[in-house]
Amino acid sequence: METVANKRYFGYDLLKALAIFMVVFYHMNMLDFAFDSEFVYFPNLNKSIQILAAAGVPLFFLVNGSLTLGKKLTSRKLIDKLGRLLYISVIWTVLLRIVVIGFLLKNEISLSINEFLNYYWFFYSLAVAYLVNFALGHLHKWCGYVVTIVLFSATFVNNFIWDLYLFVNPERSLPSWGHTGLFTLYGIVYTRIGAYLKDFQVRKLVCVIMMTIGYGLIYFETVVMTNVTGQLFDGVNAAFPTIGAMLLSCGIFCILKDAIFPNNKIGHLITLVGRNSGGVYIFHLTLIILIREYVFKNEWNIIFLPIVLVLMIAAVLTIVCALLSEKVRHSMFRSLLTF
Repeated sequence: METVANKRYFGYDLLKALAIFMVVFYHMNMLDFAFDSEFVYFPNLNKSIQILAAAGVPLFFLVNGSLTLGKKLTSRKLIDKLGRLLYISVIWTVLLRIVVIGFLLKNEISLSINEFLNYYWFFYSLAVAYLVNFALGHLHKWCGYVVTIVLFSATFVNNFIWDLYLFVNPERSLPSWGHTGLFTLYGIVYTRIGAYLKDFQVRKLVCVIMMTIGYGLIYFETVVMTNVTGQLFDGVNAAFPTIGAMLLSCGIFCILKDAIFPNNKIGHLITLVGRNSGGVYIFHLTLIILIREYVFKNEWNIIFLPIVLVLMIAAVLTIVCALLSEKVRHSMFRSLLTF
């Protein structure tokens, strides 16, 4: 039976379910984008649809900020949250690298710290967002606005400057933080935007316009950067700290955050995925690596799949991981998924 609380926050469950589906779809990484550096590149259907996944991670931060900012958080609770996030990130990274990559796939295990942190980087970024927002909550209110403006500028201006730099110097390459918004600090910006938009009503037409402009900007950046650098521009992970991804994700957030629980099988399924989105994020990488590398590539010698099939597999994996997460959360191993 669905609780009143879950019905009240169904819009957030819907947003989290959509966000994690975007992440799973992106991580499938089995689409043919028909890129050829010898010709002027325009995104094909596969790339055009994949670009939408640029809203996935920003949506998570927007929802987190909307649900957590403004609530009282003691130092003890903060330390507990940070400890849980770090513990879960480390334990699951070790399991993924050793058990799946090392033992099952028999690949060499890298000892690189950066590579170690990359597997579940979102949890580390979320921990930083909790820490910074907690500190700002104990300062004068104007400090929060100032820091948000500074980080907003640093995040999106930083991205624009690097795009401009590469446009002028296409033979150069970005530093590791060039398209991450200064060490993924854009997560703080998105959490604060989410808290601001929580009670802000935006007309659906305005939301659609925001989404359209945001998508157009990401598409435009993908075309320009691909043809200038001669390398296929990501358009998803690299787009998180861009105005395009911000407009796209904020438009989706505003149009879905107040969605009403439909009280049918689809509604219950969305709620299941939404409340287990953290577990899906943890489990999906392992299943994708096994399916993509062990089954499709090694056994069947298949590198690319039709986008319809990729979307279907991503949807099934999302649901399977949500069910697995639900089982673990109600078992003796629940501490492995308690955030």
